[in-house]
Amino acid sequence: MSLGLRLFLSFAAVAALALALPMVFFPDQPMAQAPLALILALAAAAAAGFFLSRRAARSIRETIQVAESIGRGDYAKRLLVPRGGEFETLAAAINEMARGIEMQIRTITAQKSQLEAILNGMKEGVMVLDAEGKIRAVNKAFDQIFPGNGERMGRPPIEVVPCARFQAACDAVLASSDKDAPPLMTLEIELGKDRFYDVSVVGLREARGELGAVAVFHDLSDFKRLDRARKDFAANVTHELRTPLTSVKGYAETLLQDTAGMPPARVRFLEVILKNANHMSKMIEDMLCLARIEDSPMPAAPPRADALQAFLLARKECESMALEKRIGIKSQLPEAGAPVMADSGQLAQVFRNLLENSVKYSPEGSFVTVSHQMGNGTVTFCVQDNGPGVPHEDRLRVFERFYRVEKHRAKTTGSTGLGLAIAKHIVERHGGRIWVERARGEMTGAAFYFTLAAPSGEDQAGAPPQG
Repeated sequence: MSLGLRLFLSFAAVAALALALPMVFFPDQPMAQAPLALILALAAAAAAGFFLSRRAARSIRETIQVAESIGRGDYAKRLLVPRGGEFETLAAAINEMARGIEMQIRTITAQKSQLEAILNGMKEGVMVLDAEGKIRAVNKAFDQIFPGNGERMGRPPIEVVPCARFQAACDAVLASSDKDAPPLMTLEIELGKDRFYDVSVVGLREARGELGAVAVFHDLSDFKRLDRARKDFAANVTHELRTPLTSVKGYAETLLQDTAGMPPARVRFLEVILKNANHMSKMIEDMLCLARIEDSPMPAAPPRADALQAFLLARKECESMALEKRIGIKSQLPEAGAPVMADSGQLAQVFRNLLENSVKYSPEGSFVTVSHQMGNGTVTFCVQDNGPGVPHEDRLRVFERFYRVEKHRAKTTGSTGLGLAIAKHIVERHGGRIWVERARGEMTGAAFYFTLAAPSGEDQAGAPPQG
């Protein structure tokens, strides 16, 4: 029953009672006493209304106080539920709302504590950006990587991480319009002396649809120091081996110049010595070449080179090896040239290493082809052969140092295991990438692809193959 109806019925009952009482107790009195009875009825109704209104006001005040307490975060506050009337329903609804909010807050607090524990327990630094590209949260590892007393929240990343490439990566991720697949960018940055980090920036889609970002900093400093020590050791060892190997080669060549009267077995031994000394010398030269490529700084803007001329130089250096196996090297490069942004000498070395690899593993009487495609600001070159190809599980590792797909065949080919690693380092230092697939068309072996930047204005239609 509503409060208004209850008040009306109460007033009516009191008024009726007030009018009826004089007639019961004073039946002989005339109706002139009716005004007095009416006054008494109104007084009684006013008293009843005052009592009921005070009761209603008290319930309203209690409801307001509990609602304000809940609004201040006291979710354990509850209303005393009166019996009967609409205040019972209201109080029960408010108490149920408070219980629901309390449970939700407890769940959110537990999840927040768990997330903070996970983030602060990570060795990797973590930075969270909002949709406007401002820092919203960092973990303890990030504070250790980038110590500072200033307030970080609400600032752009460049003010905390002094690296323009990192800021550009964050901007690119936040600017992405792909709602189904959040973008991911990885880069390696150097901060100060001997501080290297592998950084992954990934888009973070919020419930409201806004795109933020999360950046994870993985410390590579110890790995870089160990890698540098390994490279220095390899370079020092190869330098030390260079001189004695040169002496061994010289003595073997001198002895083989006059084999008259020498037993055949001794001649064969000398030939084996010379062959292996040449192989060791080639391996040392490749190791020194790889060390030079890794240590030499790459200019910000590589020079312009003609890929056709670089290929012709590489083919000339591989002619004797190809003639021994009667393998033809076919060019499908344009006679007008194929300009790219690269060092011409290093580009020729990439072609030479790929051609040598294809010739070594191709059957006699076959051929190797070199082609290219242009598109999207890059030039994609392809070296295909009719060899055994590269199994799918070895296609990523084939560019590692000394890795061989078929180790039993490496002894017969005389490979040093460094040619593809050198090619990979050169291509990546020029901002390109290199990969291997199965050959296409009439070719049956492996197809090695690598990309380089095209000079401005040289782009043509046609998308490069995908690796």
